[in-house]
Amino acid sequence: MGILMAGLSPHPPLIIPEIGGERREGISKTINSLEELAEEVKDCQPDVLITISPHGPVFTDAISILDQEHLAGDFSEFGCSEVKLETSTDRDLIQEIRESSEINNIEVLTLSSAELEIYNYQGLLDHGVLIPLYFIQQAGLDVPLVPITMGLMEYDTLYSFGRIIQQVVDKLGQKAVIIASGDLSHRLKPGAPAGFNPRGEEFDRKIVEILANENFSKALKIEKGLIDKAGECGLRPLIIMLGALDGLSFKTEVKSYEGTFGVGYAVVGFYPGGDRQ
Repeated sequence: MGILMAGLSPHPPLIIPEIGGERREGISKTINSLEELAEEVKDCQPDVLITISPHGPVFTDAISILDQEHLAGDFSEFGCSEVKLETSTDRDLIQEIRESSEINNIEVLTLSSAELEIYNYQGLLDHGVLIPLYFIQQAGLDVPLVPITMGLMEYDTLYSFGRIIQQVVDKLGQKAVIIASGDLSHRLKPGAPAGFNPRGEEFDRKIVEILANENFSKALKIEKGLIDKAGECGLRPLIIMLGALDGLSFKTEVKSYEGTFGVGYAVVGFYPGGDRQ
């Protein structure tokens, strides 16, 4: 019981065959690594998959979780409405996370249909969830989902929220896998999506080094100026996930890193202490 494994997954839409086409050859290492990670998730046979995305309904003062019995999403935003994914959710786990967070003075919004209407949000799974879910479902695993969206909150608060996830999973006797979805710097090259900044590469090297050396606490201490210049979207989801592993013995494997198109894609697996079976 508890957290069986975790992973850091990038989420470039072009990784989907119907979107990327031949361009996927430029990120073949990322594709192979995500396929490998998805097989490992399947082999764990979890009860629930917890995803942490930076692209759902993001609030400055709260973390949000889509709270509907069934959820779906597609890639119509990227001109590919024919690729659609559907899943159920673990609403008991969602509510327990919200209640435990409230006790610890961390604001968590569980977005039902009524609340989604208030915030003018459709309640569709965003591509930060869809891309890792695509690979996991392709591997043959379909389990209930807890789709968490990060908040723009202090890193210490996000880390504490991650610890709450661990506690709730243990309390309910769940077997869970956590996937932090996020890209690293969007500024690695001239012409990159967010423009070029030479410190983007420095940020990516630092993150990969922190994870490879399992110095997880250093992720909370990265210089703010470096973070801002990197133009990343993956640090907060990663910090929440690291919080969920707090106090546990986990080893990492950096499966791959690529920056072919000016955005850093790192695929990292986190496994219970000792060598993987």
